[in-house]
Amino acid sequence: MPRRNAALTTLAIVASLAGCSNEVVPQAGEVAAPRVLALSSYEASLGTLVEIYGEGFVAEDVARPVLRFEGRFLADDGRAYPVSLRTEARYVNPGTLRWDRFGPFRVPFGPGDRIGRFEGTVAVELELQDGRTLPSEEPLPLTFVVAPSLVVEELQPTRASCAGPARRALGGAPYRMSVRAIGFVPESFTYTIASPALGLDTVVQVRHEALGQVDTVGDRGDFRFPDVPSDMPYYYAQVVVEAVGTDGVTRRNVFAIGVRRPIEVYYNGNVRIAEFYAPQPVSGCIAGGEAGRDVTYSESRSDTRRRRTAVSWNESWLRTHTVTEGSSRTVGLSETNGVGFATTDGELVRWELGGGSSGSIGLGEAAKLGFEAEFRRATQRSREVENSVDREMGLSESETTTNTEASTEGLTVDRGGTLETEVSSTETISRDFGGTIIAGTYGVFYRQTLRLLRRGLIVTYNLCGEAQSVGDYDLTDWAWAPDLALGDQCPPLPPSNLPPAQCRIPPCDTAP
Repeated sequence: MPRRNAALTTLAIVASLAGCSNEVVPQAGEVAAPRVLALSSYEASLGTLVEIYGEGFVAEDVARPVLRFEGRFLADDGRAYPVSLRTEARYVNPGTLRWDRFGPFRVPFGPGDRIGRFEGTVAVELELQDGRTLPSEEPLPLTFVVAPSLVVEELQPTRASCAGPARRALGGAPYRMSVRAIGFVPESFTYTIASPALGLDTVVQVRHEALGQVDTVGDRGDFRFPDVPSDMPYYYAQVVVEAVGTDGVTRRNVFAIGVRRPIEVYYNGNVRIAEFYAPQPVSGCIAGGEAGRDVTYSESRSDTRRRRTAVSWNESWLRTHTVTEGSSRTVGLSETNGVGFATTDGELVRWELGGGSSGSIGLGEAAKLGFEAEFRRATQRSREVENSVDREMGLSESETTTNTEASTEGLTVDRGGTLETEVSSTETISRDFGGTIIAGTYGVFYRQTLRLLRRGLIVTYNLCGEAQSVGDYDLTDWAWAPDLALGDQCPPLPPSNLPPAQCRIPPCDTAP
C-alpha cells in the first residue's frame, strides 16, 4: 500500500497540537467591545484593499467581524441615497481588519454603480458564536470617496448563463469577463490572470483598445484559469483589470478568486471517537528499585490497521441527475449550468467543461487532498501569515473552502465502494514518551488503539461556481495512545489509566 497515505494520521496529531501558541485566545464571554480608530485609505477605486485599524478585534473562531456603515451616499449626479450597510471584514490581528469586499463587482453604497462620496459613520460588530452581537463602543465619523473605477459586471464560463459574476472559477474552463468604466473615459484595457500559488506572475494577458465604457474579454476562448495541479486541492488566482483613461490615469481593479475542480472532497477537521479498544500491556514489570527510574517507551512490535473509506452518495440527487449509457453513467447534465460527470467504476470521475477543457480525478485522491489540506490549515491557524502579496492583492490563505458544510445526514444514500490503506502505530506514537517509576514501585507500559471516524463531504461545483453537497466520504482512521501504569507490586499488572474498552459508533469489534 502507498506509504504516503499514512501521513493522514500523523498530521492529525500535529493538528491537535496546533492551537498551542503564546497568543491567548479570548473566549466568547471574555470579548470586549471593539473600536474603530482609522482606515488605511479614505478614497479608493473598486478592487482596492482597505484596512480597518482599531482595538478589540478577535479571530473568526471566536467571533465574525462585520463592518456597519450608517449615513448617506452623495453620487456624482448630485443625488443623495441613505446608506445602512453591513459587510464582512477579515481578521488580521487584534488591531487590523481587512475590507476585502470593496468591489470588485459593485459599488457598495447606494443603488446602481456610481462614483461619489459616503458621509456618515463606520463601526465594527462582532457576531459571537453564541448568537449575540457585540457592537463598537462608538462609531467613527468619516467621509469615504469612491474614486473612478472599473466594475466587473460579468465573469462566467463562455457556455454558462449565471445570475451574477462567478465567485469561484473552474480550472481550465474558458471564461468571459465584462467590465464597465465609471467616472472616466477609457482608451485601452488590459486583463491579466496570475497565480503566485503556482509560481506564475502572468498566466494570461490580453490587451486591446476601448470601444466604449463597457469592454469584454474571452469571446475567443483566450481567457482561462490554469488547471488545478494534481498535488493541490485548489489554488487562488489574481485577476487584474487595468484601463488607461483619456486623462492619462490608469485605474485598476484587483481581486482574488479560488480556482477549483468541479468535484472535490471537503473536510472541515471533524473527528469522532468511534471505539476505544482495551488497553494492552506492551512491556513487562519494570522495577523502580531503591532510587527510582526514568523510563522511555519504545515500540518493539507495531500494530498495523486498515484505514477504510466508504462513499455514500445522495441517492435522490443521483436519480434525478444521472444518465446511464452502457457501463458508464453521466451525472449533472440536467442541471442549469450543470457540469456533466462521467464514471464507469464509481471511483474515477471525469468531466468536460467545454472549449476543449476536460479532466478527471479519483475520489480517493480527491479525499487525500481534501483531508491533508485541512490538516495543513490547522497547523497554520496559530500563526499570522503576512506578506506583500497578501497585503497588496487581498489574498487569504484561510478563506473557507466551501459553504456547503451542512451535514447530509438524513438523506437516502447509495453506498459506494471502499478503498483501503494501512497505518501503523509506529508512525503515530512519539518516540520520547516516558515517565518515572517511583522507588519501591513497579511500572508497566500500555498501548491503547482508538478507532476514529472522519467525515468529508463530496462537493460539486456548477459552471457558476455554486457548490452543492452530493454525498459523504467517511474515513475510518486509527490512533494509538501510550500509558505508564504504576503499582506497589507486579504481578499482578497495575491497571492502566487509559479508558476501558467501549463502542460509541458501530460496527465495533469485540476483540482488541
